[in-house]
Amino acid sequence: MQDHDWNDLRYLLAIHRTGSFTEAGRKAGVSETTVSRRIAALERKLDVKLIQKGGDNGYELSNIGLTILEHAEIIEQQNTEIQELSGSAGLSTSGTVRVSAVPLVINRILVPELTRIQRRHPNITIELVPETRNIDLTKREADLAIRLARPVAGGLKTTARKIGQLHYAIFGPEQTTSDKSDTSAWIGYDDSQATFPQAIWLNAAIAQSPQGASSLTVLDATTAFEAVAAGIGKTILPRRVAAMDRRLRELVRPKGLPPLPKRDVWLLSHSSQSANAAINAVKEWLADIKWQ
Repeated sequence: MQDHDWNDLRYLLAIHRTGSFTEAGRKAGVSETTVSRRIAALERKLDVKLIQKGGDNGYELSNIGLTILEHAEIIEQQNTEIQELSGSAGLSTSGTVRVSAVPLVINRILVPELTRIQRRHPNITIELVPETRNIDLTKREADLAIRLARPVAGGLKTTARKIGQLHYAIFGPEQTTSDKSDTSAWIGYDDSQATFPQAIWLNAAIAQSPQGASSLTVLDATTAFEAVAAGIGKTILPRRVAAMDRRLRELVRPKGLPPLPKRDVWLLSHSSQSANAAINAVKEWLADIKWQ
């Protein structure tokens, strides 16, 4: 086995995170040919097969490749820490941190809270990634992920911490007349979302309500929010989000309906980044947000 080029490990990381030589090259700022050539050189010098064909015509790491990947991630993290120490003699927390969450949380909670961390840590750049799917932190699709349920998966070596709870309430459009009666229909969720707590509650409400369901069903809370604001009907939304918008008004829960749902807010992070000062600062910021 020959001495390998440490720099080639970043191409291994890029292949793992993208599943494609083309995308890996784009991520690393080089051509697809360069990625292929550097991976081949790394395999030759280590005398192992690191990359193999995966599903959907993509590529994935072999078993030995996954083992080496763990060490490559540690090297990557340590290199990041060295770069942080070299900037302002380690006295300033800086860097870019990618945070993923569902669009409603991104747009209605995190964006309004950004000024707090910007004042405290002006050298941290935050990238907000609106994403409804559960992303894999091990592929560095994000550094931190916010989820509204206790995580059952998130990729290898992820840690989860409960940082709050969203309380739901009923909201309808703000009245434009003096009539305060509530005759609006319920905006429900598509059947594909039927297992979510808010969808379960709404299905029960629709079944018992004389107004029934509106002509609109939605796939996400952001669409439901805007539909209520547009006067299409009423639905349940996190009070922390909806109570701040003057286009909406909170309604009283009708008698006979179950208690309104609550959803735990979980913060996922990658264990290999536990010493990253910028990520820890963002984690502290997220934990300090009033979620209720």
